[in-house]
Amino acid sequence: MQRRNFILGLGSASLAGSAMLGTGAFSRVESHRSVTIAVAEDPDAYLGLDKCDTPNGSYVDIDDNGHLEVLMNPDNPTIGDSPLGSGVNSNSRSYFDNVFQLCNQGKEAVCVHIEDSSTWPRVPEGEMRDGGERRVEFYLGDTPGVSVVGEENAFLLEVGQCVCVGLMTRTFGLSDGDELLGELDNEIKLVADVDGDCVTEDPECADLTAAYECTTYSDENGNFRRTGTRFRVTNNGDVPTSYDLAVANEPGDWREGLGIGANTSQSRVADASVPTNALVFWECGLLDVEGDGQTWGAYKDANDFDDLEDWFEQVGSIDAVPFGAPQDVDDDLFVAEVVNIPRGEPDQDIPEEQFPDMSDEVEADGWIACEKFDEDN
Repeated sequence: MQRRNFILGLGSASLAGSAMLGTGAFSRVESHRSVTIAVAEDPDAYLGLDKCDTPNGSYVDIDDNGHLEVLMNPDNPTIGDSPLGSGVNSNSRSYFDNVFQLCNQGKEAVCVHIEDSSTWPRVPEGEMRDGGERRVEFYLGDTPGVSVVGEENAFLLEVGQCVCVGLMTRTFGLSDGDELLGELDNEIKLVADVDGDCVTEDPECADLTAAYECTTYSDENGNFRRTGTRFRVTNNGDVPTSYDLAVANEPGDWREGLGIGANTSQSRVADASVPTNALVFWECGLLDVEGDGQTWGAYKDANDFDDLEDWFEQVGSIDAVPFGAPQDVDDDLFVAEVVNIPRGEPDQDIPEEQFPDMSDEVEADGWIACEKFDEDN
């Protein structure tokens, strides 16, 4: 593995009263409807921002304007003359639990999230690992995959409550010195909303279903070659969760720590272009509630699988366990099979004059190119 360092960028000075985070700093606390956030130094504001009392809190600094910033670069004041690193690793996922904390020092409970953006930097779809995923993901505490980015992932912050936020970086396809949030000017926006819809009366477990959606193709000089498969994952439950996606095969694929909000549907692309079977695994959710879905332990017993590795080898057409997949996962995880995967396989190549149509017999089996699926939907 290459060991060059990457800068998790540093933003320039922001407007008065804003909270700045250098590669992920809060550019402002935004008032939505009836919530009012007055200007104060971040640790003392109604929505307090400060470092967590953890080793990873050392990435956080309060600048001369009283604004919080996260510095994962040589400007971090805790480096000094110590032999500490100056950036995150290349071609890697890096997890940093409990970096900075949010405290509700106001008078009402609020729903809190980091605002999503269509320009949020993502790993290119063609990358072998994490194609299409955010370069930087913010998550609750020490629970990677439970994203706090996007209104659908808003969480409740009671009066007097403090919650730590962690972050994960994905550096696949970058060059030494790149800033991961440069396209956002190294600033993010935090939203706290007293009228937000982030609480349910009687929460239940997350309830995931997944289905084949379409096959991805890339243009190779006028010939379109299949590259992967897009699945539709839906959380029918009232709590967010994180999940893993296992796909067999040609090649097999394994994606872990994917976040999904309550009552939310999303597309996920896997590198497997000829899926024979696929599974999603998830924990109940953020709340301490019990569910009645099928567990992985029960699924293995019912289908005579020894472990996840055995599942990949039995349901796939080749004996290949994908890179990064564990030998097994927790028996208590819930599991669901991905439905509607057609039989056979999609066309490997489609001529330019025919694309996005596959051959008639293949489309009759249920395969469809994503460009055609998107046109029809």
